[in-house]
Amino acid sequence: MKFLKYPLFCVLFLQLIYANDVAYSFHLSKNNPYEKEAVLLEVNITQVDPSSVMLFNFSPKESDDYLFYQVDFKENEKFHDLRQQYYYILYPKKSGEVLIEFEMTKSITDDDKVAYSISGDRDNVKGLQKEDYRVELEPLKMQVKKVPLDVDLVGDFTLTQHLDKQKTKTYDPVNLKVLLKGRGFLAPFELIEESKEYTLFHQRPKFTQFHTKVGTSSSLEWDYAISATKDFSLAKRVLKGFDPKREKRYELVFPRFNIEVEEIEAEKLLDKKDVPSKSKEIDWSYFFTFVSYLIVFFAGWLMPKEILHFQKNKKLTFEESLKQKIKRTKEHKELLEILLLENNPQFSKAIHALEGVVYNGEQKSLSEIKKMI
Repeated sequence: MKFLKYPLFCVLFLQLIYANDVAYSFHLSKNNPYEKEAVLLEVNITQVDPSSVMLFNFSPKESDDYLFYQVDFKENEKFHDLRQQYYYILYPKKSGEVLIEFEMTKSITDDDKVAYSISGDRDNVKGLQKEDYRVELEPLKMQVKKVPLDVDLVGDFTLTQHLDKQKTKTYDPVNLKVLLKGRGFLAPFELIEESKEYTLFHQRPKFTQFHTKVGTSSSLEWDYAISATKDFSLAKRVLKGFDPKREKRYELVFPRFNIEVEEIEAEKLLDKKDVPSKSKEIDWSYFFTFVSYLIVFFAGWLMPKEILHFQKNKKLTFEESLKQKIKRTKEHKELLEILLLENNPQFSKAIHALEGVVYNGEQKSLSEIKKMI
């Protein structure tokens, strides 16, 4: 009865690919997702014939029709009883029928060859003698639904922005920070376009992703500096989103900003004396430069401990600041956002627990999760 919770096609597929020496099972969390909706693929490969030592090499094939990311792997490494469990997050990139194809190699050897391969020391490494067999696996089929027209984002996202000032002076830039974050499919793009009204200084947006069994937490962060000689405006932009989990559309609005620029006469920005008068006396600049280099050299030689101590204190101050942020959090979602922005693998266990509470309704206290950090 436990197979009833799986799609019927998965059960039939399991029966078709059962072999004498190896058994395979595939399970999709959803076989009719929307375009760019996260789907969890679970693959179990089990050695059935215990007469030999087996090794498996498995992966989905690269395709233009979908993206995939491995999020977990478990293995029972016992000889003659090899079992592997793979977990992938899939994102279909088109609507209609999508075939998920696989590539797999099965290697067969025996105990004597394994023992021989590990008998050498590190200066006498011996290769494992084995026979490799390519395994042909039937593809999985997904019927992918099309998202509504004119959708920019697929997932659940929020947009925040901060402009440091709306009044400035000629050539004195205003600074704008914009953050787009949430759960779902996201790719880098530019938010503000170039214009003749202003000069835009920027780099590529900071793009982060964190893949787990329940989906992908993504963020895009833009930093802009904008200067102009007269008043200008930043155009309003509306990002249209679609949340496949709730099957609802929504809009994220980047508002219009009007910037007042106090014009300053060009003459006041320039020095009236283009070239300073040449000195007829001895030019001591080279001597002072040489002395300054000596001072810097001896300062670095005499005080490395103090400098290192300062850097250590600076690092400790950052860690203490992060600990204070974590300590002050009172909600699971707030703590999840802080840890995701750190993008640190050591928080993965806590992030997984928080995602279970926030997105799957699991019961786990905030204090208990903080102990995992």
